[in-house]
Amino acid sequence: MRSVRGALALLALVLAPPAGATDAGVKEAIPPRFEWPRLQVLEHVEASEIVEAEGVPVALRAVRVKENARVLVQRFADAFRDQGLYVAPGRKQAQLANNAAMLTAFDPLRAITYTVILQPQPDGTTSLYLGEANHALAKKVSAAGDFAPLPSQARDVLRVNSEGSRTLSFQTSLTGEQVQAFYDDALAKAGWKPADEPGLYTRPGGELRLTHEPGKTGQRAVVLLYVARAR
Repeated sequence: MRSVRGALALLALVLAPPAGATDAGVKEAIPPRFEWPRLQVLEHVEASEIVEAEGVPVALRAVRVKENARVLVQRFADAFRDQGLYVAPGRKQAQLANNAAMLTAFDPLRAITYTVILQPQPDGTTSLYLGEANHALAKKVSAAGDFAPLPSQARDVLRVNSEGSRTLSFQTSLTGEQVQAFYDDALAKAGWKPADEPGLYTRPGGELRLTHEPGKTGQRAVVLLYVARAR
């Protein structure tokens, strides 16, 4: 199962409140905070953690549950609506590949985005990524502290920081060959050396992984993951 950090590239799509959410569902009395529906958890794939994505603290949890993904989509949608959250129409919800589904809701009173990513498994179980992004606690971010340079064609940049690792992801009009050439040159100048594994670079104190693949919009999706290592 993909790690929680790997799911951040997907959660990046929904860090901002859904369009129109700030004007929807506001009530005079503040209702109780949203509670995730109860599930038949078979395995806690990764422990809960707090990461920072574009200055927004995001609580993440990954589990494998007994329920079927098709049943769960409706259950989460009902839970969001029943507890007074704003849920964008289906056509505005992000669509994922590999049979995965993603559903997002927004609490306009607390400025919290709730996201669930559902990945069906061959045995009928479902892998879930649960995310809560608290926009009320957002901090301003700057490119000054980036661990790697960005090409001038980079768009929709997302910066994610967690304990021991940092992630840069973006979209670009560059081809795969151009992305690779840019980073082969830039990383070499910064003292990174290519490892035996494709896309992996190392230097004392850390390792950096570069992945890129074509996206549905004609842009190329690029992700750089930096992990600190003991010297």
